[in-house]
Amino acid sequence: MKKTWATVLAILLVVGVLASAQVLASILATFIGGMVTIVASDGTGTLWLYVDSDDRRITEWTAIGTRPYLNAIDYNINYIYTSTKNQIDGDYNFTDTGKSTETIINVTVQIYARNPDSANLDVYVWNSSAYAFLGTQGLTPSWQWVNYTATTILDTWTKIDGAKIYIESLTDGGPYEIDCARLQVEYNATI
Repeated sequence: MKKTWATVLAILLVVGVLASAQVLASILATFIGGMVTIVASDGTGTLWLYVDSDDRRITEWTAIGTRPYLNAIDYNINYIYTSTKNQIDGDYNFTDTGKSTETIINVTVQIYARNPDSANLDVYVWNSSAYAFLGTQGLTPSWQWVNYTATTILDTWTKIDGAKIYIESLTDGGPYEIDCARLQVEYNATI
């Protein structure tokens, strides 16, 4: 066990030396959750907001681990799954941004998931007053980020900060497995 941790530490040190602090923060946040912000020299920023809580009013999927289940990529520790058609699970809330004046360019709901039968997954997002359907995306047998455009639905920082999602399986077979969910927000950081 000590050898494994020593190897992990050595890799992180090498990555830390070779990569910028922002890249290292992004890598770590992907695996431990939270919020990551990267601002380019042209003033455009990208923000990743990970699930930070859930109220799971709809619990038709099986949940493994501890809440909020979808807060980081942590294979087979905290995740949800189902093999049944028309199963719904949610609500999953995201970390707040603390932003209010920056111009929003693009918002994407990203789900880290897989399905051995390459089945489709529906995602819905809360827009401050109701759930809006984002679309249907196909999963593959390999883990992947699946993107759902939400720019017109989450068009203010207030809506982004209040955003939550629920998901629905569309066919029998699987299992559908979801390990992580986040919002990707691209914005103009120059005011």
